[in-house]
Amino acid sequence: MARLTPKLVYVLVFLVGGLVVVGDHLTSRSLSGLGAPGQLGSACAPCGAPCIETDG
Repeated sequence: MARLTPKLVYVLVFLVGGLVVVGDHLTSRSLSGLGAPGQLGSACAPCGAPCIETDG
């Protein structure tokens, strides 16, 4: 059986922490609306530029 050394403990903590961070990132909903036009009031363009309507 392998001896539990401080180096091994640090590697295991780093790997588990990395897995938690990656798992949290992949399951977050922060990028779910990326590319979709938002509710920007009087904006016409998906980028949020204001609509300039000319009568005539």
